[in-house]
Amino acid sequence: MKKHIILLFSLVLALSGCEIDESLNRDQKNPTIVPGDALFTNGTRNLFDLMNSCSVNENVFRLYAQYWAQTTYPDESQYNQITRNNGGYIWNTLYRDVLQDLKGSKEVLAEEGASNLTNKNAIISVMEVYAYSVLVDTFGDVPYTEALDPTNSSPKYDDAATIYIDLISKLNTAISDMSGSEGFSSAQDPIYNGDLTKWKKAATSLKLRMGLRLADVNASLAQQTVESISVSDLITTNDDNFGIQYLGSAPNTNPLWVSLVQSGRNDFIAANTYIDVLNPLNDPRRPFFFNTVNGDYVGGTYGSANNASVNSNLSDLMKTPDLIGSIITASEVNFLLAEAVERGYSVTGTAEAYYDAGVSTSILEWGGEQADVDTYLAQTEVAYTTAAGDWKQKIAQQKWIAMFNNGFEGWTTWRIFDTLTFNAPEGQTLADIPTRFLYPVTEATLNGTQLDAAAAAIGGDTKTTKVFWDAQ
Repeated sequence: MKKHIILLFSLVLALSGCEIDESLNRDQKNPTIVPGDALFTNGTRNLFDLMNSCSVNENVFRLYAQYWAQTTYPDESQYNQITRNNGGYIWNTLYRDVLQDLKGSKEVLAEEGASNLTNKNAIISVMEVYAYSVLVDTFGDVPYTEALDPTNSSPKYDDAATIYIDLISKLNTAISDMSGSEGFSSAQDPIYNGDLTKWKKAATSLKLRMGLRLADVNASLAQQTVESISVSDLITTNDDNFGIQYLGSAPNTNPLWVSLVQSGRNDFIAANTYIDVLNPLNDPRRPFFFNTVNGDYVGGTYGSANNASVNSNLSDLMKTPDLIGSIITASEVNFLLAEAVERGYSVTGTAEAYYDAGVSTSILEWGGEQADVDTYLAQTEVAYTTAAGDWKQKIAQQKWIAMFNNGFEGWTTWRIFDTLTFNAPEGQTLADIPTRFLYPVTEATLNGTQLDAAAAAIGGDTKTTKVFWDAQ
């Protein structure tokens, strides 16, 4: 029996080219059958929108990474997770709008007898793994084995470390299942336009990221995972970045444009935490990120209300509606490889070469020239052999700089390495900077017993409880 789903998806409406009052045309007795391909497209778009948004109701990771500061309302950079239910939005979006669609996509595609089913399922699995990895990295223990079951109103929370092991196994299966060159069509695949080779690189790069997450808590599995990867199978050039090319008109614009331009608001500026690192290095990425104030790049005080007129605002590029939104880039992958080499894993190449490539691909990705790369890397404070600190400090700083438009990985870089110099908001200490998000308040009502067990298992449902891999 085919899976029947009421057509609620904005993307499907967008594809129709019409704006309609859906309630006038919906036959409640004969709900529309949403094709499996459309469910995949919609779930994928919802996931990328979440990770690229800067709405304080949806995604505050650029604030938590201290790239941005706020103007009038600094609650989020003061780590208030309650007022806007930040964790609840992430939780609901990933379970309801992403994972449920992806699960439904697999079911409907099977019922449809879809072509290239094995490859399509492998691609969907990659997206599922990424979504669950974000849930674990954000909250810790989460529903997994009993999740997405409409008959189970109180799913248990699985152990985060165990989830990670299973996710890596699923990635291995997905990677091995990808064969030939055909998956979803270019019209159905908003990321790689049907290029299966690039999907395989994205899956392998996600595997590298997740393997290194385990380095301080499960060294043997981390090493085994990383060493099973061939560098040639990774995203190492910007042409292969795992990102969505947004369009120039609504409703398919980058969500940054919605918050920074369409809203008519001016809520965000450069944070002093970030600017105070970029300025001494004459970082060539600054003009791509921010505007100047009287010729200078000026960061507002992190965690405080700031005057937008005297601080650097987001650049015109950042406000472009069709700005690409990436969640894995060549820059990140190269820094991950540098880390793997320094940890003693059997990886071809040198840490210095990967570090240089991480810097280079970041500068070039944003529009810099090779001359900018050469000048930047020639500085004593940047060159791998002469930059201050041990390998963790060197890689962490440049990786954090490069993750500017991926706030989740910027915040995670701070959590992993514990070497970055962040600022504490007024009245708080560095120990108050969150290492996770609180479980949604609705879980206490809907699934309280399981929530209480999970909170006890992770060491308490607090913002400063560390997720399992954050062992430093």
